[in-house]
Amino acid sequence: MSETRETKRRVAVMVDTPVFARLWAEAQAEGVSVAEVVRRIIDERIRGESARLGAPVVEDAVRRVMEPHVDRLAGMLAHAGVAAGTAAWLARALVNLLTQVDPDEAWEQAVARAKTGLRRSLKAAEDDEDEQEQD
Repeated sequence: MSETRETKRRVAVMVDTPVFARLWAEAQAEGVSVAEVVRRIIDERIRGESARLGAPVVEDAVRRVMEPHVDRLAGMLAHAGVAAGTAAWLARALVNLLTQVDPDEAWEQAVARAKTGLRRSLKAAEDDEDEQEQD
């Protein structure tokens, strides 16, 4: 619905010269009137304030919707954790049954290799920095 002159109200505001100059420059850059720039500023401020005031309302609505399901969600998460732990235990048991590899020893070897690789890459990075400093 388009607003008519009768549905609008006039507000007269006195601003100092630097503020008016900024408003005028923005209006010129956008190709609109100073009044339009001021209207946009007011609209943005009111929308921002409404959003700020509306956030608790939205938060309360989400809380009311979620609260009855929190226990169910917690139970589902607990079941997922148990399932993940069971899967890890079964995988370890299969490794023990099907191979002669000790999972703990394999883990320690993998960590040692990773540490060695990390040390090498850090050393190479330091050597590169030293070469760049010498150049």
